[in-house]
Amino acid sequence: MSSSGKKKGEPDACGILANLWQLVQSVLDESEPDLDGLGLSPKTFFLLTAVEEHPFPAELARKMHLPPPTVTYMIKQLEERGFLGRQAEPGDLRKFRLVQTLAGREALRQGKETLSAILVERLRRLNREDVLAFDRIVKRLAERNVVSQGS
Repeated sequence: MSSSGKKKGEPDACGILANLWQLVQSVLDESEPDLDGLGLSPKTFFLLTAVEEHPFPAELARKMHLPPPTVTYMIKQLEERGFLGRQAEPGDLRKFRLVQTLAGREALRQGKETLSAILVERLRRLNREDVLAFDRIVKRLAERNVVSQGS
């Protein structure tokens, strides 16, 4: 094994992860001015997106790997901008469910267009077959609890 922890001839898994992270960060950095114009930051964009599947603040904090006070602050920002609302949870009046408002859904739609346009520009560096392969591979790798195919 080399000092990087990988076997000779094996791909550098940590290097791949670092490159993916760099890609995501560069797309988010480039999208930040447009998202800001919508009243969103990259983090609030993804929190607003996650609300559909994780409508409770504690779930959002776990899902996004953020401290609960940070999520609370972001929720308040989104509520002030009219992007999120709260609904009482039936059967437990102490608990509430977050819901995207019409304005929130529209901001998400526009934000997705922005992020897509930036990524599409990056993907133009690849040929069509490579883009399709990249899409297929990333989807497969992003799945949880899938048995390895070995190749």
